[in-house]
Amino acid sequence: MASPTMESLILQLHDISAVKFGNFKLKSGISSPIYIDLRLIVSYPALLRQISQTLISSLPPTTPYDLVCGVPYTALPIATCISTASDVPMVMRRKEVKDYGTAKAIEGAFRDGQICLIIEDLVTSGASVLETAAPLRAAGVKVTDVVVMIDREQGGRENLAQSGITLHAMVRLSEMVRILKEKGRVSEETEALVLKFLDDNRKVALPSPPPATLVRSRIPYGERAKIAKNPTGKRLLEVMVHKETNLCLAADVATAKELLDIADKQLTS
Repeated sequence: MASPTMESLILQLHDISAVKFGNFKLKSGISSPIYIDLRLIVSYPALLRQISQTLISSLPPTTPYDLVCGVPYTALPIATCISTASDVPMVMRRKEVKDYGTAKAIEGAFRDGQICLIIEDLVTSGASVLETAAPLRAAGVKVTDVVVMIDREQGGRENLAQSGITLHAMVRLSEMVRILKEKGRVSEETEALVLKFLDDNRKVALPSPPPATLVRSRIPYGERAKIAKNPTGKRLLEVMVHKETNLCLAADVATAKELLDIADKQLTS
């Protein structure tokens, strides 16, 4: 039986339209009678704080962790609340790793062998959790547990277990719908429709990994200058190497035509 705190949180999520009923096309392409948009909670600080407290309290007391990491992007504010309230360091996974600067996949301070608890808002197949666990593990951090607001009960728990990750959920989707029905927020017909949808889609497969992409390496300007055949181009590359900048030419002209005329004269001289 759900606690009064849990029931209150579920009703508040319904109040702000974070839980909707109808006919929605999911990322997987299938149609669902329920849609959950937890990105809205960032606009409700009190609710965000309550969710963060309830989420972390749903963990077994013996769950070990030295760090927390929210799955980008929706779980980042939840992880931040947990970090500041519990005084547990937080690290962040870059969803898009940059090809400049430090080019890190994981940002923050951490050490090899530390244990990181992953924070997630919603789990269906578990793919997003695995996408976060992989770079953490590659960086030498251990990942054994994830805590999630809502388990959609569509195979995520089993998929994560196969990768050595235990899923802890604040609430299961079927339980959430049951509470909304008991509180008069949805009809018995709607509850039955959602439960049938879950039964029909009990196992959502993990997506296939994307095909390998060809990474083009950049040839340094100095090397390009050595193989350049055009004298002007060669000189410009040498200037960029000397000045250590991409800005290699400035021209005091008023129109594009004047600039092209200068370029033509250089090429024909």
